[in-house]
Amino acid sequence: MKTARTQFHRTSSKGFTLVELIGVIAIMTLLAAAIAPNALHMLDRAAVRAEAGTLHNLGEQVKLFLKANSWAPGLNPVPANRLPWNQDLGTFADISPADIATNNRQISRSYIYEPTATPKRVLILSNMRSDPTLLLPIASDLNTTARFDDVWNTIDGQIPALGVNSWAGWAPWRAILNGKAGDYLVIERVNLAPIYSTDLVDLTLTLNNLNPVGNTTTVSYNLVGTDGVTRKVGTIPPGPGTSVILDLAHLFPLSPPRPRERLDLFHQPAAGVKTLDYSYVLTSSSNGKTFDFKDATSWVPQP
Repeated sequence: MKTARTQFHRTSSKGFTLVELIGVIAIMTLLAAAIAPNALHMLDRAAVRAEAGTLHNLGEQVKLFLKANSWAPGLNPVPANRLPWNQDLGTFADISPADIATNNRQISRSYIYEPTATPKRVLILSNMRSDPTLLLPIASDLNTTARFDDVWNTIDGQIPALGVNSWAGWAPWRAILNGKAGDYLVIERVNLAPIYSTDLVDLTLTLNNLNPVGNTTTVSYNLVGTDGVTRKVGTIPPGPGTSVILDLAHLFPLSPPRPRERLDLFHQPAAGVKTLDYSYVLTSSSNGKTFDFKDATSWVPQP
């Protein structure tokens, strides 16, 4: 009797040889070498675009801060109360001051006012290249109008040209990045001039104490801000014909009076007695306004 036998046939499968694997790895390495720099540069460009948007938003907050306070961040007219710009802006906009001072690559931003008594332009600069040799200028580096304008007028995506008015610190940017320095420098230009010409006004007011000869009535004035806080108190000696000219733009170079601030005019008929005679709300048309105190009675605004 024959027994049936089941015969198993072994099949063999052939894989990659070592030489073939090395070849595949070599090809992948070449592809990675070609693709990786472009991919990294794309990430850098995306980061730069995001930073440009952030700086633009910070610039808008600077404008709102100026409108609300009549002085710009970091320029509190009372020196004892002056804080760094990022602290002022952080409190106002409810943003962490650290997030304002540094970008998302943990590199410090630079915040620079034009070097004038009443700065109406601000530069916010950011470096998106993590290289300790690539520094940003600070205020003392752009301490002339020509140096400030050199950066202000630089085309986006470029580095200021090296010249007599240039900050020397731009040279490493050009040397290290070999023509691509502008890809990593973000410049936000904040023009505050329109706010000064509309929301903030330069006013000159004349106060005349026209008491008759022999009258000793002292008169005084208060300039009160929109927040109700008195910004300035002054007195005018007894007449006749004693005048004070309030050139408010020079009295408050960093925080010119705004429309809706108030001028309160007083006289003192007796020792320890101060009587409010007239309150005048400042407007953009108040420039040149004159107020007379005459007949030892009260203040009278002149046409």
